[in-house]
Amino acid sequence: MVIIFNLSDIVLTFLKLNKPLFLLTTLHAALNGSEKRESIISKTFRGRMREYSRKVIPAEDTEEEKYRKMHLPDYQEKVSEKPFLFLTLDLPAAPLYRDVQLQNIIPQVPLSTLLEKFDGKTEKEYRTYNDNIMKRYELLKLPEFLIISYKRFQKNQWFVEKNPTIVNFPIANVDLYECLAEDVRAEQKYTTYDLVANVVHEGTFETGNYRIQIVHQGSGKWFELEDLHVKDMLPQMIVLAE
Repeated sequence: MVIIFNLSDIVLTFLKLNKPLFLLTTLHAALNGSEKRESIISKTFRGRMREYSRKVIPAEDTEEEKYRKMHLPDYQEKVSEKPFLFLTLDLPAAPLYRDVQLQNIIPQVPLSTLLEKFDGKTEKEYRTYNDNIMKRYELLKLPEFLIISYKRFQKNQWFVEKNPTIVNFPIANVDLYECLAEDVRAEQKYTTYDLVANVVHEGTFETGNYRIQIVHQGSGKWFELEDLHVKDMLPQMIVLAE
């Protein structure tokens, strides 16, 4: 039996479910894909990255303990390569205070700032159950279609918070050349992307809803879909929503 997927259908389904990893890995496995065997999913969405990681020496250690741990293998920087099906970008923390008109401040950040996570230089601390680990990343291979996800929801001690930060991004010619490792830049033929689909979330974590914004490749017109409701929209409005 041969199953043929329409790429736009895959993108739409992934956006509506808002679970890219689950959907893509499930489709990849259903098409007889594995770690070594490719499928249409891996050929379309899979890239590769290089990860640098090192354990952080606890600040409360004595100077003698810090010196000793500096030379242990566990605290030396380790380098590994791994595949990815989408990139997760970290939004800056939302402000705790309001402006003088007592209105909520909705911060904005350019996409280029968020992509610095993959410039091979920017480090971020990640906490595990036992250790704190500093990590930095750089890309080795760009996929044909790149999926980017923002981490808007974070669970604290009492409830799930939503980060309302608006990401300012161009809808054409997003260049990831600077995110590529220097030793592979000559191998990558294309490094720019045009936006073909976007998902918008409104409301809280419990009662929010999603809308899909997608471009019609034939006409270049943008449309917004919410359940069975479809309406056209101006591309300038895409970057104004969450």
